[in-house]
Amino acid sequence: MDSRRFDGLVRTFGQRWSRRETVLGLAGGVVGASSLVQGGRARDQEATPAATPAAEASPLGTEIAWMPEWRVKSGTFESVRALLDDMEASARSEAGTLSYALYVSEDGQTITFYERYADAAAVLAHQATFGERFEERANDVMTCTRITVLGSPGEEIRKSIGGCNPVYLQPLSGFSAR
Repeated sequence: MDSRRFDGLVRTFGQRWSRRETVLGLAGGVVGASSLVQGGRARDQEATPAATPAAEASPLGTEIAWMPEWRVKSGTFESVRALLDDMEASARSEAGTLSYALYVSEDGQTITFYERYADAAAVLAHQATFGERFEERANDVMTCTRITVLGSPGEEIRKSIGGCNPVYLQPLSGFSAR
């Protein structure tokens, strides 16, 4: 790809990185994705069985992913950071958790999670842990503004996230590398 086209592509995504930083970032993403796939294989074996035959018919199987978006309350970012570290450490040990990544806006006011679970049972187990260990602290320093749900969650999951302005997206096509 010529340099004008590459630079245009970088601008299209709104990034302000140099060519070198972009290439290094893309390379890091490939390495990170590879690590996730390799690291997730052990957890895949611990995942709970399929929730429904309809979910199995999806091109992505029984997986459910979601992206909760939280607004950081004024003056609480340091508390939020400590909370997020604890939440990530906890999620690492949860059976059926395939991915758990945290993103922060440039102004430090919005935290977006990207979470992927093997199935509805893994989501419910994660929610139970969150409720027991982190929900009170999270609500003290952040407000959930939206959650985008990818997959086919059951009614129990839908009820539990109703207060966070959920948007539900059903699988259309695709594949999982796991």
